[in-house]
Amino acid sequence: MLSCLYLLLAASLIAAGVLLWRLRLSVSQDARKTAAFCLWLGAYACTVNMPILSSVIEPEVAILGTNLNLYVSFPMMALVMLDLTHGWQWQRATWGRIFLALAAMFELMRRAEAGTDYGQFVLTACTFALLYAIFRIIKNARSTDQALSKYCIVLGFYFGLMIASLWSFNTSLALLWNGLTLLTFGGYLYFSASTIALASPLLSPK
Repeated sequence: MLSCLYLLLAASLIAAGVLLWRLRLSVSQDARKTAAFCLWLGAYACTVNMPILSSVIEPEVAILGTNLNLYVSFPMMALVMLDLTHGWQWQRATWGRIFLALAAMFELMRRAEAGTDYGQFVLTACTFALLYAIFRIIKNARSTDQALSKYCIVLGFYFGLMIASLWSFNTSLALLWNGLTLLTFGGYLYFSASTIALASPLLSPK
């Protein structure tokens, strides 16, 4: 059953990443491509951690996928949301440096035998960052008379997934919850780009 969930989630993450990557926008192009990359990292993690493939995939490969998902793709997705809500418009080179910095920080914490504490800190920090991004999105929706009920329902679902990610840390469900969270945010980024004009407050700095 868990293998089927991982397979379905991996396929959904890949598809959502392709849709995000193919978006053609005059602003925030690099941020949305970074979000697509985060989704693909999540898909890789789900694929290599499927129990049905445990006999053909080395444990180190599965651990690598989990680490990339929890310590790199999830924090980068949080930063993508902050980038879009504040209109920072970070370039591709900046995102590359962020990726390297996150990977290096994880390796330093792992060698210092503080990986678990660091992981809990990362997930907690990302949760607060995403909650702040959600607050900014709802605030912008109110200022532009957009339908608040739609945002509250969808973003409330995001909040539930993030809390579940914290609760299930170091369990087999952590990867599933984080993958679902990535997928939900990726879906929001795609549909918001398809329905919101480029002059929307979400894409412009305050």
